[in-house]
Amino acid sequence: MKRSLRILLIGRRFWPHGSSDSACFLTELACAIRRSGMHIEVLTPRYASSWPEELVVREIPVHRPAAAPRSDWSIGRYLKHLTSWLQQHAQSFDALLVDAIREEAIAVTEVGKQLGIPVVLRCSGWGDASDPNWWKTSRTAKRCCNVAKNADAIVADGGINQRDLIAEGFAPERIQRINKGFPNFPARTALSRQLAREALGKVNSDLITHEQTPVLLCTSPMTRGGGINLLVNAAPHLINRYRDLRLWFIGDGPYRDWIYETLRGHGVRASIAMPGSFSDFAELCQAADLFFQPDDDGLDYFLPTAISAELPLVCLRTPSTESLLCGAPSSQLAIKTDRDNDSAAETADLVQWIDASTAKQTRLGVTRVLDDMEQARHRAAELRRSLLRSRPQIDSVQGYMNLLEKLVQQRPPNSPSTETVS
Repeated sequence: MKRSLRILLIGRRFWPHGSSDSACFLTELACAIRRSGMHIEVLTPRYASSWPEELVVREIPVHRPAAAPRSDWSIGRYLKHLTSWLQQHAQSFDALLVDAIREEAIAVTEVGKQLGIPVVLRCSGWGDASDPNWWKTSRTAKRCCNVAKNADAIVADGGINQRDLIAEGFAPERIQRINKGFPNFPARTALSRQLAREALGKVNSDLITHEQTPVLLCTSPMTRGGGINLLVNAAPHLINRYRDLRLWFIGDGPYRDWIYETLRGHGVRASIAMPGSFSDFAELCQAADLFFQPDDDGLDYFLPTAISAELPLVCLRTPSTESLLCGAPSSQLAIKTDRDNDSAAETADLVQWIDASTAKQTRLGVTRVLDDMEQARHRAAELRRSLLRSRPQIDSVQGYMNLLEKLVQQRPPNSPSTETVS
């Protein structure tokens, strides 16, 4: 009988980067592919000398032979080590799947072509942080774009990235549209909320909350110019209006201390929790009451997980966030029917949008949700049902599986990885 396909998944970040949206997405994708019946292993760098080179995460073998690049000058060394490992081990896999079209894509595409192994690249990121925008930043980035055009397939998970790929000269027949899927995690209930709060309070005393305490959850890179600062600046006004409100800032970054001192200077430190990274973001969503999406970071994993938990949403309106939630109304790649447009409009109405990136608009958006939580919860439940019905994660995973199987089947019949076993 034919054996299950062996897939190598390559990404810059993987477990234990709990505050990284891309790492959490990659972990969930690997687990979903494994559950589908394919054998999957992960290739990712080490971020500390104490990290082991080999380990198993959720029954998935993880290889970390190279140190992560710390600066531009160390990229060359990183790619050299990555290429060496691939040349030694890649032939034991049927296909190579890369989670971004960045430096890793150069090594994987070139080795894949040398060994005759199908290579699939995922066009990743949203907004300013997307791969197509990154390609404009340097000669090395542009080279990544050019080398990627030799891959067997490019995955675009939205109309915006698909349009950008075509504009950059990628062959349309190599672009595979696999829409972003939404996970079917358990919806939040009164009991799950209580149990999650109890569990989190035992882990970190800053997360101890009473049953009636409303909790606003936000995850975003802690940078001075990042979207998280919308909530930082709005915090004094919100806490003055809702004395028992708690704000949970999840994540890390170079300006974490600056954000902490800013909040302390506002006199609201007692209402703020900054516990760092968490390996189980889904549990945080179970404990919270609403989710604030301040920018384009977190659209791969954090925002879909919050939606799955039925958390009311307050979102800064960006093309990327609208594309994810409403089906990319700005895309010109497909003819939309009246039904499609009506569905997108209905979905948009289920989100509390902020149309301007100001503390005042943030405060007003959060206030509208907190002042009518019953209606907000109703809209959150409707949004979850709509997206799970129209774009379930299982369909997205099946899209990856179908693509990988198709590419492997197109390989020459005498290739080692296409042999069958009894």
